[in-house]
Amino acid sequence: MSEADKSQETALAREWRHLRGDFWDAGMLSWIPVLLCGILWLVFSAGIARDLPIVVIDNDNSTLSRQLTRWLDASPGVRVTAKVASSDDALHRLRERTAFGYLVIPGDFEKKLLGGRQATVQWLYNAQFSSHAGALLRDVRTVSTTLSAGIEMTARVKKGMAPLQAAAQFEPIRTTLNSLYNENISYEAFLTLALMPSMLQIFIVVAIVTGIGRELRDGTVPQWLASAQGSWLRAVGAKLLFPFIAYCALALLYLLFFSLARGWAVAGSLPALMLSMLLLVLAYCGLGTLLIAATLSMRLALSGAAFITAPAFAFAGQAFPLLSMPPLARAWAEALPLTHYLQLQTKYWLAGAPWRYGVQEMLILAGIAIGCGAAGVFLLARRANAPAAWGRT
Repeated sequence: MSEADKSQETALAREWRHLRGDFWDAGMLSWIPVLLCGILWLVFSAGIARDLPIVVIDNDNSTLSRQLTRWLDASPGVRVTAKVASSDDALHRLRERTAFGYLVIPGDFEKKLLGGRQATVQWLYNAQFSSHAGALLRDVRTVSTTLSAGIEMTARVKKGMAPLQAAAQFEPIRTTLNSLYNENISYEAFLTLALMPSMLQIFIVVAIVTGIGRELRDGTVPQWLASAQGSWLRAVGAKLLFPFIAYCALALLYLLFFSLARGWAVAGSLPALMLSMLLLVLAYCGLGTLLIAATLSMRLALSGAAFITAPAFAFAGQAFPLLSMPPLARAWAEALPLTHYLQLQTKYWLAGAPWRYGVQEMLILAGIAIGCGAAGVFLLARRANAPAAWGRT
C-alpha cells in the first residue's frame, strides 16, 4: 500500500491491515488461546481423580487385614501399589511421589476385631497435595467404615439379632449426603470451567496493551490518530474492536464446547451468562487500556498486566473461600473483574440461578469497563500525543 493510501485509510482498516500482516498478533486473537485452553482442558478432562497410589504396612497379615487391603485397592480412587515393611520405606515412596499416603495396620488388628474390641489403623498422607489428600481420605474412611460396620453387624446377627435390627442399632441416625450443582465433584466443572476465563483475561489484557503500546513504541501515534480523524475515542475503539470480537467469539466457543460437547448444560439464565461473558471481555479491555495509558510503556504495562491477571484465579474465591480471606486480600479480590465474573458463572451455569441474582456483579463489571476505559482514553488524550511519550520499550 502506498503512503498516500495509508494516509487515507480508516483506523479500522489500518488495524485490520496490521493483523493480516502480523502472524503472532493475529494468533493472539485466534489459535494461541484456543491451543492453550485446549491443553488446559486435556489436563482436567478426566474429571475425577482415580487410582491414586498408596502403600500399606500390614503388621498383622491376617485374613481381615488382607481383606481391608483388597477393598482399598478395589475402591475407585485408590490403588495399592505395594506392601512395605516399615514407615521408612513408606516415607521414601511419599518423598519420591510414587505414593501419596500409607496405611498402617497394627499387629493385633484381627484379634481385637474378633474379640469385640476397637482396632485402630493409622492413615498418614502427604498434606501438601490437598486435593489428593481429600480424595484419598474419603475413600480410605469409606472402606474402613464399611469393613467395621460389616464386622459389627455380623457379630450382632450371630448373637441372634435380626439383620435389619442390627443395622438399625448400629446406625440409629443415618445421614444422606447429596452434592448440589457438581454432583460428581468433577474437577472439570470445579477447575476447568473457572480456569478458562482466567486464561482468557490474560490474553485480553496482553492484546490491548500490545496493540496500543506498539503505536507508542514505534512513534506512529500521529498516523494512528490521523486515521481516526483526530478522535482518541475512535482511535482506541478501533484498537479494541477486533480483540473484543475475537474474545467474545472465544468465550462463546468455550460456552458451546462445555455445555454441548461435554454435557455441562447451563442450569440457570443463559442470556445472563452470555451478558456476563461480554462484560468480562469489556472490563479487561478497559483495564488493558488504562494500564498502557498510565505507563506509556509496553514493558511496564505488560508487567502490570502479569501482576494483575496471572494470580487473579488464586484470589477469585474458587480455590480458597472469599469470605475467609484477610481484609487486604479480599479487597484485592473484589477489585478484580475475574472474581465477579466467576461468581456469576457459578450462579448461572451450575447453580441454576435466575438472572436477577447476579445484577450486582454485572453492574460492578460494567463499572470497571466504563471507568477503566474512560480513564484510559482520557490519559492517552492528555499524554500520548507528545513526542516524549514515544519510543519507550
